[in-house]
Amino acid sequence: MGIFDVESRSEGENLPSVSRSEKSSRYHFQVNLGGMLDILSNHLYKSPDVFIRELLQNGVDAITMRQKRQLGWEGGILSITVEPGRRIEFSDNGSGLTEEEIHRFLAVIGQSSKTELVNGKIPEDYIGRFGIGLLSCFMVSDSIVVYTVPMDGSQANMWTGLPDGTYTLEPFDREKRNQGPGTTIVLEAKREEEHYFQREKVAELVQYYGLALPVPIYMAGYRERLNNVPSDFSGIGRSQLLAFGNWLFEEEFLDAIPVQTLHLSGVAYILSYRTDSSVKRGHRIYLKQMLLTEEGNTLLPSWAFFLRCFLNTRNLRPTASREDFYEDEELAQAREEFEEVVRNYLEGLAQDSQKRLAGIVDTHEQAIKSMAVWDDRMFRLFIDYLSFETSEGTCTGSFLKHAGEAEWISSVPKFQQLKPLFVAQGRLLICTGYTNDEELIRKLTNMFLLPLKPFREGSMELVLEELHPFELQHTEFFLAAASQAVKEFDCKAEVKRFLPMDLPVLYTMSDEVQFIRQLQSARESTSNLFSDALSSLINGVEEKPLATLYLNLNSPLIQRLVQITDRELIKSVMKVLYVQALLAGGHSLKGGELKVLNEELLNLVEYNL
Repeated sequence: MGIFDVESRSEGENLPSVSRSEKSSRYHFQVNLGGMLDILSNHLYKSPDVFIRELLQNGVDAITMRQKRQLGWEGGILSITVEPGRRIEFSDNGSGLTEEEIHRFLAVIGQSSKTELVNGKIPEDYIGRFGIGLLSCFMVSDSIVVYTVPMDGSQANMWTGLPDGTYTLEPFDREKRNQGPGTTIVLEAKREEEHYFQREKVAELVQYYGLALPVPIYMAGYRERLNNVPSDFSGIGRSQLLAFGNWLFEEEFLDAIPVQTLHLSGVAYILSYRTDSSVKRGHRIYLKQMLLTEEGNTLLPSWAFFLRCFLNTRNLRPTASREDFYEDEELAQAREEFEEVVRNYLEGLAQDSQKRLAGIVDTHEQAIKSMAVWDDRMFRLFIDYLSFETSEGTCTGSFLKHAGEAEWISSVPKFQQLKPLFVAQGRLLICTGYTNDEELIRKLTNMFLLPLKPFREGSMELVLEELHPFELQHTEFFLAAASQAVKEFDCKAEVKRFLPMDLPVLYTMSDEVQFIRQLQSARESTSNLFSDALSSLINGVEEKPLATLYLNLNSPLIQRLVQITDRELIKSVMKVLYVQALLAGGHSLKGGELKVLNEELLNLVEYNL
């Protein structure tokens, strides 16, 4: 049988009888190893360097098996010998394999040596689960040589697997190799893969994948252990945790949060710079002390992008490639535990170190806002520190709690336009046009019963002061000329009084007008076919809603314009003021409006001449 032949029936299984003979013929599925290697390299594993992970995994599991069979034995060790550019020897002093186990576990794909023969399940204290990890070595070597000495003292054997699907097995003299119980795997560098066969590269990958492994790992010829990480971080001081994070991730952190729960142990580090939700990588997440993934998509909550985590778990299920977790109840519980740890730590800072908490909020406000939106405890904890843009500048949630009546508006351009009016009138306007701000202001209003409300178009009546009858009569000619000037822009003019005095005009539009302006801008920048479709959509509006250009009679400029009797001069000035109002409100100009501005400025120059 070839190295990866798989039997269609297990040994000893009763076969059904058929009419032509007492037993059916027995067949074997012949696995194409070349195709299997393609699956491994192109679909299952992201990089050939996972062969180090699989060797570490097998070595640790062999030591675990010896500990189970030899109670009280605690001398497990992994050692690696590298002949630069040519050869790697990877040794463990675990249980070793008997000849029977070699045939059973090294020759059948998917048959893990850790499987309990009674129930077919793999105990939770083993790392490996699928029995295919050794195949990854073929990605860097054209042969896999296994020298294994069983701990029961039986014959030591050398097993050699080749990519053509064959293997050889022969005894060897353990005394000549000076090898005690355990296994040594020898790989010869495949052409163009020699860079994996360098001491520095192997040490780097061992620390990357196996930093948290409980079994000591040494490079032959060096006394320093490659992995040395505590299993419990809860009793380690903050300065030591930060120093470890600096060494591991090669960057400074604002703070370190020890994590010790039913499913998780490790540290969550708070980044010292702002980041965003698109950042998912950069973590070190281990399963049973073996690196599983750098990404936090499944285990970490969505708001954790301001954290860099070093975590180990023993209870979650890995995918076949061992590069992520299965979504199940255990994973959901682990995620909840992580959230609770972070929440409790930050609540402790609010009590014991408000200055440090304020520094964290200042750096990671957006991430904290995203937490506070859905988590009431986080909201109560952070709302006093969170900042919001208002007509009185940047204000905290604590300020808004005691600010009295205020309104909020979700459009940043409209906020910028209305801001000077609210300032002049001593009223407070809050801008909620940024991510999560409107949800937080609504939550603040409801939770603390504050007199805050959204700004409505009808609220303009409170901002603008109506004219007296004699003022209406005095401005009648001017208003008629002004309205005629802006009519072509689907806009109407009204004369009001409002503050501040140095703001001559104020442009406002409804959502319907804004939508039509967006369609018009899109039509001007698209191809003929799509432009025609947009034109049909715009023309299909039965009655176009009008925007409003408010003219401030408190303004010296408007007061002077009211006295002018030249209708064409008023129209030219009003068109210029219309474009000025658009720019002041943060609205983009359409091509026709920019052209009108240039033309009317030229008219004013010629009029003066």
